[in-house]
Amino acid sequence: MKSILKATESITGKQEASLYVSTIGLEEQQKPIVRPHGLPVYQIFYCTAGSGELVVNEERYCIEAGNGFFLKANEMHSYYKTGSEWRLSYLGFQGTLCEPLLETYGLTKSGAFKVSADQRFMKEFRQLYEYLETFGEQDSAEVSKLCYGCLLEILETMNWIDVGKNAESDEVIERIMEYLQKEFGRAITLDELSAVVGLSKEYMCSYFKKKMNKTIMQVLCDIRIMNACVMLNRFPDKKIAEISKKCGFESPSYFGAVFRKHQGMTPDTYRKWIPIEHK
Repeated sequence: MKSILKATESITGKQEASLYVSTIGLEEQQKPIVRPHGLPVYQIFYCTAGSGELVVNEERYCIEAGNGFFLKANEMHSYYKTGSEWRLSYLGFQGTLCEPLLETYGLTKSGAFKVSADQRFMKEFRQLYEYLETFGEQDSAEVSKLCYGCLLEILETMNWIDVGKNAESDEVIERIMEYLQKEFGRAITLDELSAVVGLSKEYMCSYFKKKMNKTIMQVLCDIRIMNACVMLNRFPDKKIAEISKKCGFESPSYFGAVFRKHQGMTPDTYRKWIPIEHK
């Protein structure tokens, strides 16, 4: 299963719709995501395999199979895997019904939760996904109905995970990721990181690769590209060379090559294609 709709698309295209899907899909290998300004949609994620960590509202949550998390619109957050795999199903939604529905079930803040009836939720999720995959936006009322049913299954069976009772995440991975997310805008060396975590460079790199299935520098590159995407959308008048520098790339040409490899298009094309946050 893959994403049908991107975070900037909707099945109705109308903000006045009571409930509509903005994005839906399944990430088989979730990449590190860093969004300093969030996305302009509500999002619910459910983990079906592996483990990862969510950072939101200055709190950290370990997300394992059977756990999920909710993100409010336009709220800073990041999440990344902490094991060899991390599989997430996700649903982004908007509309005038969202706020009263979420408030009815006490869903007023971002955070992590457990689901007591995950099979029912995944059944509803797959019905919604398969309908969109087959019929697209032909019947927005039917999609709204299916989306509502999917949300109810989560809302009626979820239990919040207390931060204090949350399972401990991997401290080494956590410290490395926290440092990369904070310092991505400048050159970072492996020697510098090994001093931060108090491990030899060789052991640190081997441990990180085993846990994350990527090298430290590959993950740093992912973080830089994700931040570049945010900046390209949020600051439409900022020069690409300036964004390149702010995201820690050596030169605009290198940034362009890496960005194209990650996103399948140039930074300039991406900016025109998905103007998310400055609309």
